[in-house]
Amino acid sequence: MPIDAAVRGSLFPEDFLTASVDELPEWEAFDAAALDDFTAAARDVLARFPTRGTPNESETEDDLIWPILSRLGWNASLRQQKLSAAGRADVPDGLLFTDAAAKTRAVGLAEGPARYAIGAALVESKRWRRPLDRASGRSEEALAPSTQMLRYLRRADDLTDGGLRWGMLTNGAQWRLYHQGARSVAEQFFEIDLPAALGLPGPDDAPLPLSEADRHRACKLFAVFFGRTAFLPDPADGRTLHQRAIQGARYFEERVAANLSKLVFEQVFPDLARAIAAAAPDAALPAVRDAALVLLYRLLFILYAEDRGLLPCTTRTMPRSACAAGCARTSGAARTGARRSPTPRRATGTLWPTCAA
Repeated sequence: MPIDAAVRGSLFPEDFLTASVDELPEWEAFDAAALDDFTAAARDVLARFPTRGTPNESETEDDLIWPILSRLGWNASLRQQKLSAAGRADVPDGLLFTDAAAKTRAVGLAEGPARYAIGAALVESKRWRRPLDRASGRSEEALAPSTQMLRYLRRADDLTDGGLRWGMLTNGAQWRLYHQGARSVAEQFFEIDLPAALGLPGPDDAPLPLSEADRHRACKLFAVFFGRTAFLPDPADGRTLHQRAIQGARYFEERVAANLSKLVFEQVFPDLARAIAAAAPDAALPAVRDAALVLLYRLLFILYAEDRGLLPCTTRTMPRSACAAGCARTSGAARTGARRSPTPRRATGTLWPTCAA
């Protein structure tokens, strides 16, 4: 995907994000003027935020995250709400409501599950650019933010009987959308690097390989999918934008899986078997079949590992700047299972050499 320097995750498939999303009414309604307004507002927020410094969590939350949420239409919220009235330590940083009336109903209830059942999404904020998939060296950051979000979502889902299943996790730069109903909540999230989507340089001032069109698309994906409107049910069928996207994606995946299975076992496997038989004419038929199966499944495993970003890159196959940019996008791929490794620029003596960046 051309915009994967700013957009990643597998909650929504690439085909959907690059083509099918254009057909949704929410996408069409968010026109060029609305995108320009949001882009200008978001850049203004980031321009006034000390991105070159080391803002703590409270500063990042108050001066960056909540102003961005406000520009996404989230003007009804409650901060620091306990998930359980029993006094457990589960206290997400915020609870978002689709409108003021929903917030008013929640305020009239006791703090705890009843309020969360009315909410649209919970929010967990971290300090500026804190890694989201690992604990830091600080004593107060012993738990990975992604692990914390998964715990909050699981508990909210249990306490509200499925009434709240969405969560936003952000360090101000990377914004993630989690869904408790995903097949793998830990791996299937939707993440956008907001500064990259806005065309701002990364932490090392390296220019990102994004065209103007790609930046516009990434920024629009952020505004539409993290915006309040995406959480509103459609009067026609009662589904939100996210629900329609996920259901459509599952149908697409099932169709692709069926077509792929047919291709593999009706064309690829017979072709492999014929090639092996031609190369070893004296081999017994069972041996040819077994060898073809072994080769087939090894090829499938390699393709799976490549798709999940589990294959390392190398400074011997690309310039250090390109490798560093790729590694920044693919670090921790084994934990999230949703990242892609960069493609080497030239062949080397080793098939998948290690990265020295």
